[in-house]
Amino acid sequence: MRHAAAEPRERYTHDHQRPLTIQGRQQQHRVVQVLTPILQPLDHLLSSPLVRARQTADIVAEVLAFPGQIEETALLGTDCTVGAVLDLLQGYPRQARLLCVGHEPDMSRLSAVFLDGEGRSAMAFQPGTVIGLSFTGHPAPGRGTLRFFLRPAEVLALLPRPQEH
Repeated sequence: MRHAAAEPRERYTHDHQRPLTIQGRQQQHRVVQVLTPILQPLDHLLSSPLVRARQTADIVAEVLAFPGQIEETALLGTDCTVGAVLDLLQGYPRQARLLCVGHEPDMSRLSAVFLDGEGRSAMAFQPGTVIGLSFTGHPAPGRGTLRFFLRPAEVLALLPRPQEH
């Protein structure tokens, strides 16, 4: 999952300080509510330590009533590399269901490598986008199967529209 919509870079001295916008928080809350049936059960919730990603993970944990601790790792933030994330994910049990909250272009690059083995697949993660991948065994390049790829607008379009009288 890419973090939800964040405040503009120019308002902050350091990029890692940028929080989510009010609209980003509200939208992500609704998105997770709608996706609850496909996100649960969740065994592990991992997050970049950057403020906007951690705030997104906090929303996920709240909406899903996640009983565990959010696991912060710089490997989903400033230290993100395909090899490092592969090593991280392979440290979890094979059948574990994980949700990772990170950034662009890392999320699209990681997803592409998991799907095609070389990272050639083009995926554009808008803020709040969620991808579902499954693996037979531990995650490995080219071994992922795409279950879903949903941008917030697509998720929210699933909600019933208010009836006009």
